[in-house]
Parts: sequence; C-alpha cells; structure tokens
Amino acid sequence: MAKNNQALQTLKIAFLGGRGCGKTTLLASYLGHMASSRWQKEHQYYLSTPDSSDSKRLNELFQGLCNGYFPEATIKRASAYRFQMHVEACDGVPLEIQWLDYPGEWWEREPADAKEKKQRDDCLKRMVNSHVCFLVIDGAEFKRHGETYLRAHLAHMTNEIANLLRQTGTKKKHNALKDMVWIMALSKADMLEPNLTAADFADFVNRYAGDQLDTLRQRLGEAGCPSFGMNYLLFSSVLGTGQRIIDINKNIGLDLIAPLALRTILEKELQNADKSAVLKRVFAGSADRGALQALFNLLRQLLAKWPDRSTRDLGDLLFTKAETWLGSHAQDLQKEMDAQQKQGHSLRAAEAILKIALTKPENRQYFYVPLLRVGVNR
Repeated sequence: MAKNNQALQTLKIAFLGGRGCGKTTLLASYLGHMASSRWQKEHQYYLSTPDSSDSKRLNELFQGLCNGYFPEATIKRASAYRFQMHVEACDGVPLEIQWLDYPGEWWEREPADAKEKKQRDDCLKRMVNSHVCFLVIDGAEFKRHGETYLRAHLAHMTNEIANLLRQTGTKKKHNALKDMVWIMALSKADMLEPNLTAADFADFVNRYAGDQLDTLRQRLGEAGCPSFGMNYLLFSSVLGTGQRIIDINKNIGLDLIAPLALRTILEKELQNADKSAVLKRVFAGSADRGALQALFNLLRQLLAKWPDRSTRDLGDLLFTKAETWLGSHAQDLQKEMDAQQKQGHSLRAAEAILKIALTKPENRQYFYVPLLRVGVNR
C-alpha cells in the first residue's frame, strides 16, 4: 500500500501550443473541478496539489473563471504542476500527474536574454521525458480559418520544435521522443459545431495537412514518433463566447486527459510484446477492452482510405455494431473498479475508474485513438 505522500505511479504530460489557445484555462479548470466534492461524488475520485504555492495560484485562476474572467496567457516561464489522485475507499496516492505547461509566447519570439534561453532549454528537456505530449490547436482560429490556420500552425510548430532540438542538442538523443505519444488536442470545442467529433477532426487533419504531419514526424527524430497525428482530443474548459464565460460547469474532455495518458502505457507494453502476447492481452477481459477498441479503430482508419464509398459505408456500419457491443460491456469496468476498491488495490482501482471515462457514450465523440502500435518498426 502506498504511503499518503508517495504515488504508486506517475504520469508525465506536457502541453504545447500558441499563446491564447486555452492551455492555462484548461489547467485552472482541470484542478478546480477535479478537486471539488461534486466531482468526487460523480466520479469516485478527486485531485489535490501537494505544493501549497501551486494550489494557491491554480485556485485563484479557477475563482477568476467562476467570476467570468479568462486567465492571462502563461508567459516568460514554464509551469510544472503536480496533481495527486485520491480514490474513494482506497488509501494512499495511486497516481500522480505531473503537468508541464510550455508558454505559448515562447513559440512566437526569440528568448529575451540568456536566462530565458536556459529556462526554455530546461523546459524542453523535461518535455522530452514526458509520457504524452498534447499539441493544442486553437479551436477559435480553426473555426475562423480552417485549413489555412492548421497548415500554418503545424508548419510554425515544426520549425520551432526543430530549432529547439537543434539548439539544445536533444536531437542527438531522441530515444525519449520515440517513446513519447503525441495527442493533437483541439481546444474551445464549445465554439465549434456540436456534432463535430474527434474522428472528424482527425480526418480533416490527415486530409489537408498530412504532408505537414510527415514533416513534423521527421523533425521529431527522423520519423521516430510514429504516433504523431494518430491520437486526437476535443476539449473545452468552460462554456464561453468570445471573452465571456457563460457556464463554468459546462466542460468537455477534462476527464479524458488522464485516461488517454494512461492508455499510452498499454500502447508501450504492446509495442514490445510478441504477437501472441498481444492477442492474449487484447482478448484478456474488461481491463484491456480499450486495446480491442483501438484495434477496431486501426481497421476503421485503413478503411477510411478505401476509394469505393459503398465499401466504406458498409465497413463503417460493421464497426459501429462492434463498438456498440463493446459499449455494452462497459459495466465490466465498473465491476472491476468496485472489486479493486473493496480489496484496497488503489492503483488498479484508479486505472479502472479512469478507463470508465473512455467507455461513456457521451465521451466517445471527443477522443479518437485509431492506431494500436503493434508491429511498428522501432
């Protein structure tokens, strides 16, 4: 059993994106909601911040959201925060989330002085040791300019990431980059069409900016990041319009961030497993139904490129039925979680709780993970 201040497992996540894309608002909303008793009652877990200065700053930001004010964009320095997960009926800290917020301003100008350059370099070193990196796409800009914005943004990020890697010499040691999983996260989903899905966004990106993704993969270690452009998330920290917050409690995708990050651990396991072991894990039971879903999504992605429309439609119908079957087994995860809680296995209970978020019908449109990396050349 874990001690109260020692996590059994740590997830390191980083958020990259331009200034004003919504990273700081997401950070404030994330803790503000997940530290509340309302969240604990609904989801059977809550988060805390072991660092008192982090707690003070984030709670001030959240109160600003509650009062209708968006926070100012993070500038001049990176921020690293620790969130600890506490599960009902379990002792200890099963999971710690280390959250790195890379200032958007750093993508838009050269370092002001040697001190800031060192801060950027240090931040980059922490970034490449993350388990998962979220590349945030500004939903408001995407809505206004579509393909033009997306291609320009990806080209700019490709150039800046390449510059940072070159300046710090990190490119020579890109083994960490090979293991990192990247998620393209479209922010401000409340401003977009309500029926837009993460799969729709994935299709748009690969259709209109596929060449940009290929270039970015190469810059990130000579194609050492096969996951880039394969994982997608739609999120909205609050319901707002322009500069005005309408409802602080209307959010999208907050409860998907940690589950998607946890899923990367399974993906890494499967990368290094032989095929027979993979099949055993895929069909082992409720704990790995996410892997089976990912396998279906891989086949769906391949089908999406099929030239004949009628074949695509038929295949889509079959996969929809398969997903419905998977959804009917979501109760297995709830049973697993209850059993683990009763036995006091806090880490397993935490993983089961988080997996439930991926099975909820209302969440299915907000994430898309079509690639299960089995048999990928390393």
